[in-house]
Amino acid sequence: MRYAICDMRYAICALLLATCVLLLAACAPADRLDRILETGVLRVGMDASYPPFEYIDGEGNLVGLDVDLGRELAARLGVQARFVANLSYDGLYDALIADQVDVVISALYVDPARMADFAYSNAYFNAGQVLVVRADNGEIAEIADLSGRTVAVEWGSEGDVVARAWARRLVGLTVLPCLTAEDALARVASGEADAGIADHLSALEAIGKGRSLRIVGEMLTDEPYAIAVRREDGALLRAINSILVVMEEDGTLPRLRQKWLGGAE
Repeated sequence: MRYAICDMRYAICALLLATCVLLLAACAPADRLDRILETGVLRVGMDASYPPFEYIDGEGNLVGLDVDLGRELAARLGVQARFVANLSYDGLYDALIADQVDVVISALYVDPARMADFAYSNAYFNAGQVLVVRADNGEIAEIADLSGRTVAVEWGSEGDVVARAWARRLVGLTVLPCLTAEDALARVASGEADAGIADHLSALEAIGKGRSLRIVGEMLTDEPYAIAVRREDGALLRAINSILVVMEEDGTLPRLRQKWLGGAE
């Protein structure tokens, strides 16, 4: 009798467990892409305080590379972009969790520590370190060409770390520390330094402001900016990546980077 009662209890527990699983599956939200297409709205979260990626201009308009990217992404999905631009940078991921936004586009670097809960798109900009020389310099094509030369860097920056690592490998490479990346690039433009190592954005800004400089060689480090979604929104992520690939191939992304970042990539 005792065993019969235990068997019945196990059967009831198994039935209840199976019922709970089915209920949870029924209540689980559909992929966010379905809801975006049904509502016709893509909610884009950003911290509008980081020009030229997202900021409020003098006329009170929300502008920037990420803003244009959000609008183009929405248009290619066949929906309208609705910006939630009053978020703090620290609150961007919380907005995704709280279902305030569908995606975050906010000069967001890919953070491996976040990948358990969030997923990132293909990169649309790499903010890593680059090698910069004067526009008329035809002798330096890559960092290995810096033997016996002087390279200017922002003191304490990632570029400083890269330069000092190469100084241990190249004979006669002198590292010139400067207060800022802008100062380091000014030393290159003036001829005080043969080359500079700076983050990609600072290099493009300097070139865009008319300094006689150019970027040479491959990226020295990687700091990809990408679009963030919830980990479970796989269909949305795949759609975003497909659109980014097409935007890169048809020239839309290069045009946006040229428009907002200037310089030559």
